[in-house]
Amino acid sequence: MTEFHTPRQLIGPSARHGTKTWKAERWSSVILIPLGLWGLWAGFNLAGQGAEHAAEWIRQPLNAGLLLLTLAISLWHMVLGMRVVIEDYLHGPTGPLTLRLNTLLGWLLFLVAAACLIAAVAGIELGA
Repeated sequence: MTEFHTPRQLIGPSARHGTKTWKAERWSSVILIPLGLWGLWAGFNLAGQGAEHAAEWIRQPLNAGLLLLTLAISLWHMVLGMRVVIEDYLHGPTGPLTLRLNTLLGWLLFLVAAACLIAAVAGIELGA
């Protein structure tokens, strides 16, 4: 006698593995739409205003918060996308190491960007 399987029984654990990443990529994309539009609007408004005006703009809490949120979600989206590429195309012993380096790079970029943003908000000049 033949056993009938429901579609759920035919899906193994490996077929469900990427669901979290897929959903996270979609959510980060959706969140980046209004943040990207805000960034474009802010960029057009700041164009030609000079460094002093830009420094005053970034010191406003709402602008600094939205900029930090945009940076964080953009970097998270980048790490997720690179993870999919690494998992799909790098097989063997280099895969896990590259995944760790990808995550480390994402965190490092976020920390540098956050430190620069905090310095700008505090009025600390970086460089000469």
